Amino acid sequence: MPELRKVPLQPIKPFSDIYISTGNGLIKSVLKRGFDALGGIEKFIKPSQSVLIKPNLTAAVDPITGGTTDVRLAAALVELIREHCNPGKIYCGENTLTGDMTRKAFEKYGYVDMCEHYGVELVDFTYAERVDVDISDAMYVNTVSFPKLVLDVDVFITLPLLKNHDTVCVTAAIKNSFGLASADLRKKTHRDFAIEQCLIDLARIRKPDFTIVDGRIGMEGIAGGTYFDHPRFANRMVMGADPVAVDVVCTHIMQQNPRVRYLQWADDYGLGNCNLDYINIHGMSIEQAAVPFMTPAEQIEEMTAGKIHLHDLGSCSRCRAVAQGTLHRFTSPESLIKSVDIIYGPGTLSKDTELGDSCILVGDCIQQKYRNLGQFIPGCPMNREDYFNTLTSMNIVCSKCEQTVLEFVKQHSLEELSFIRILASNKTVFQGSDNESGTTDYLLAVGDCQKRYVGYHLERTHEELKEMGLSDSVTADNFVVFIGGHEITLEQIESAFEELKRRRDA
Repeated sequence: MPELRKVPLQPIKPFSDIYISTGNGLIKSVLKRGFDALGGIEKFIKPSQSVLIKPNLTAAVDPITGGTTDVRLAAALVELIREHCNPGKIYCGENTLTGDMTRKAFEKYGYVDMCEHYGVELVDFTYAERVDVDISDAMYVNTVSFPKLVLDVDVFITLPLLKNHDTVCVTAAIKNSFGLASADLRKKTHRDFAIEQCLIDLARIRKPDFTIVDGRIGMEGIAGGTYFDHPRFANRMVMGADPVAVDVVCTHIMQQNPRVRYLQWADDYGLGNCNLDYINIHGMSIEQAAVPFMTPAEQIEEMTAGKIHLHDLGSCSRCRAVAQGTLHRFTSPESLIKSVDIIYGPGTLSKDTELGDSCILVGDCIQQKYRNLGQFIPGCPMNREDYFNTLTSMNIVCSKCEQTVLEFVKQHSLEELSFIRILASNKTVFQGSDNESGTTDYLLAVGDCQKRYVGYHLERTHEELKEMGLSDSVTADNFVVFIGGHEITLEQIESAFEELKRRRDA
């Protein structure tokens, strides 16, 4: 007889109800079955109530990548609301962070036409009215600029995708609200590795009233930003009124490490349940719905051709976020001189684990017996700069291009270099005083390890030039010079610099 799931004898808080299903059939029918299993859509939206629907339009990438919410899901939801709830006004809002990218995404992926067809008001949170909201005992910032509409509507429904994330493990219900933060706050949060703290502050201001996770096509590995190359055809839908419980269930469906700080914090703040013992599952069981997703660590290993191998021994997201998230600049195989094993978490290494000559052990929870296997970095979490400096000091990453760039910089005045930014050895080596890292600022990229970033940067610049109506007169290539290879000479950099000056003065 199978062992029954243990249920607390005296529950200390209400249970949460979550529905899991495949995505088979008409989207509208899938949603209807889910709502019915949870008590009916009328339970969540009352007559005359206003409704905000927030999709995930990250970076305006096609829905087939698993990076953008399919407009047909939003349309099916609007139809159900109209047919069963006699609602007040319905809104659809999003913010993709950069310039007019949100508007472009709305147009390209059918949201403008959908909203016009169904009488839904489309809102770009980039430009919508905001109010300053004070947060008592905030985890990150005490005052947040927040869209006023999100505070004013009666029902807030979020439509995230089923995705991994290199710093917060899983991005679904709670993470989808990151798009409500201002551009400045989001940039600062990334720099400070404080996404988890910021997510809790945002959820305390207004958490979603209902979540529909579209996992028909998800995203595994490193998802978001410049990474949309690992779609996962999971064919799952997850629905529920408790966004924390939804995220916990998604984490288990994806078979990811469930030790996620922001979900535990959310539980502590009373935002929802992160304990499966307090979550009632309807439809498919978690075991039936399980679809293994590639972890960010596994994708890093893939991207580096096995030169970086991460060993997660049951870590929490505290060290995991730094251990994985800091490695973006090291993921070019061309820039890695030798292999490295990175170990984090309190668990035990498998007996058949083979470690190379270079090994880094991260965080206070690493067992004492392992700390002499290589370079040990204490902390909870460890300091990001200590981690980066350790990777550099162990001569794991080639720095030849960086040294050549520094020699070039010495031969020029700061005034002469003020307009450019120079990338080499997977980092910004020099940035002039007039360069703001924008898409139409002049960029000199040195070495093959910059190839991936240059491709992304050119694509983004091209889109912004189109939005500014300049794409017929100037191209993205005008602002970038890329020097490929591994042994870059001073003469090559000088020649590239002269070319950028020529383009600037043309």
